[in-house]
Amino acid sequence: MKKTLLAVAIPSLLVANMASAAEIYKSDEGSVDFYGQLRTELKKSEDKEVTLGAGSSRAGVSAQYTVAEGVDVFGKVEFGLQGKGDYVMKNRLHIAGVATDFGKFSFGRQWVVSDDVWGADYSYFFGGTGLRHATLSGARHDSLIKYNYDGENFWVAANYGLDQDDSNQELAELYAGTSIAGFNLHLGGGQNRDKSFEVTLADKSKSKHDLQNTYFEGTVEYTFGAALIGFTYYNATLDEKDTADKIKENAYSLGATYGWADNATAYTGFEYVTQKADDSTLEDGKGKNFYLGSDYHLNSWARVYAEYSYADGDTLGFTNKASDSFVGIASADGESRYAIGARVYW
Repeated sequence: MKKTLLAVAIPSLLVANMASAAEIYKSDEGSVDFYGQLRTELKKSEDKEVTLGAGSSRAGVSAQYTVAEGVDVFGKVEFGLQGKGDYVMKNRLHIAGVATDFGKFSFGRQWVVSDDVWGADYSYFFGGTGLRHATLSGARHDSLIKYNYDGENFWVAANYGLDQDDSNQELAELYAGTSIAGFNLHLGGGQNRDKSFEVTLADKSKSKHDLQNTYFEGTVEYTFGAALIGFTYYNATLDEKDTADKIKENAYSLGATYGWADNATAYTGFEYVTQKADDSTLEDGKGKNFYLGSDYHLNSWARVYAEYSYADGDTLGFTNKASDSFVGIASADGESRYAIGARVYW
């Protein structure tokens, strides 16, 4: 696929589940916890040397207090911990909110709903090519209003990102899901627009453009015994508002996991993305990605994992929920990739 103005880089982000947290304060009114995780990752791609890095290590403080019956206030601040350089901390999240019997409202710098609900990607390193929500947003918004409601048999989640005189992206999403007889299902979609998105061209020059991403998604997962299988379909349209250029995407993700021991899970997945350009001067593209790996939990606060991936074709790029690395235009010609990693939680 030609590297056009629409071939933009896509950040990848993750909020990992906390295995445990260090309790700083606790009373009848509420509690304060200090949590985090340290990561180490060793990667090898076909055309690159072996790299060793800190991954997306992070630490944060969360607090929640009861102010009335059925009403809690909460807050969270989280920082990324880089493994090199003098600048070692970077803000990831800054959230304040209120939880009631009618739902949870949160405000601030936080992950968008489409990233929270995710899809059928179970990898640590190389998956996520078929999840098309974060093309412009990077799955996070600095001024986000989010609503979550969990019922007995269903849930609803929505968010709206304030553009603040175009200093932020416009963003709105709505998702809903349910669980029935071993099946987990959710549907939803959203739209976000960046009126000054910076694009780096092939000659390394940079320019700003008005881009809009509209996306819809459906996921179904089925659990039976120690196994889980999931499928996600994504439809997205990336529209350059300055011109008539559009790229329409269809993406399919099929993945599965199997608990081969009480403390270990194997996983695999195949992702296929097609991209069709409305403008006759642009070429269509497609990409295929396969991954296979396993993790092993040493205990509740430490794990190791290893993964292999085979990728072929050209896509606009992708997000990977586990790596929190910046992944740009994906172009691979039968490329094999390998990685191993370790995490320690608190």
